[in-house]
Amino acid sequence: MVVAALILGAARLVGAQGTAPRLIGDVVNSEGGIPLGHSMVTVVGFDRQTFTSESGIFVFAGLEPGKYHIRAAHIGYTPTDALVEIVAGTDPPRMKIALKKISVQLATVKIVATSVCRTPGRPNPDVEPDFAAIVGQLRMNAEQFQLLSDSFPYKYKVDQQFYDMKGDSSRTHETNESEEYRSDSRGWEYKMGQVVEQARDGHTIMHLPTLRDFASYEFLNNHCFSFGGVETTRDGTFIRIGFQADVQIRTPDVSGTVYLDAKTYQIRRADLELTKMPRELPEATAIHVTTIFGEVAPSIDIIQQVRGITSLRHHGWGALIARGEDQRMFSLEWLGTDPSHPRVQP
Repeated sequence: MVVAALILGAARLVGAQGTAPRLIGDVVNSEGGIPLGHSMVTVVGFDRQTFTSESGIFVFAGLEPGKYHIRAAHIGYTPTDALVEIVAGTDPPRMKIALKKISVQLATVKIVATSVCRTPGRPNPDVEPDFAAIVGQLRMNAEQFQLLSDSFPYKYKVDQQFYDMKGDSSRTHETNESEEYRSDSRGWEYKMGQVVEQARDGHTIMHLPTLRDFASYEFLNNHCFSFGGVETTRDGTFIRIGFQADVQIRTPDVSGTVYLDAKTYQIRRADLELTKMPRELPEATAIHVTTIFGEVAPSIDIIQQVRGITSLRHHGWGALIARGEDQRMFSLEWLGTDPSHPRVQP
């Protein structure tokens, strides 16, 4: 059952002595009842989220008596909401939430040539239902990445290689560094026209949106989205989603293309470029970043590789034409629960 409105302020009662009620449920495919492992399940309004197990099971413990709005989502499917009531001293009946696979007629989606973005925002589902559904899948990828990063934190190392490129394609001044990061350490977040900033030491810092930012209304409302068709390579078949920054943004922002797997709608690659060169970097003519995604578990993607190229003004053959940075993630370690095997007790 799809819920059109949120459930407002149900009374919260003091739980009875003994074991607190648990909410247990299954997320399945509506067409065959097949369990959908690693679906996202949310207790709306209470900051409680989890993934289902490989068998499609989810569990929420410690919910006080009252009415709850539960949302289940899986990439490639239409999100579905359900209501449940928890009564003090008893476990509620086991839930079953069935998700319907999205049906998109790619042949009917209009391919739009690159143009100036004058009316930013997500596509209107009443005007472009199929394309709106595709962009919705992009946002779902971003929401899943948020859930993974925040609720199932992990640490990882990044091998960074820096180099200069000459006109004859040779590399010089190669250096390597390794850094350790945590997924739950929140850093820069996208703000319209604020992807370039000056550090206290005088250096120019360029931030490019990550997958997390694609879920934000700030990003969605300041870019135009277009369907770039279907592309087939040796790595598979991909749906191209182009996005352009609002032409009214006078400072550097980003435009680019995102590639979704045509079968699963999982993100596989993102190509981003700076829309304007900052005045603080007069030698730079273009900045392009490619991000490659891969599965850390079935249906759960993380960033695996990043490659950035800053093109430079140059004079003559053999001159310096670009600076590059390649990043590769390794040594991933979960800080708590592994999302491939969330703690469920059916």
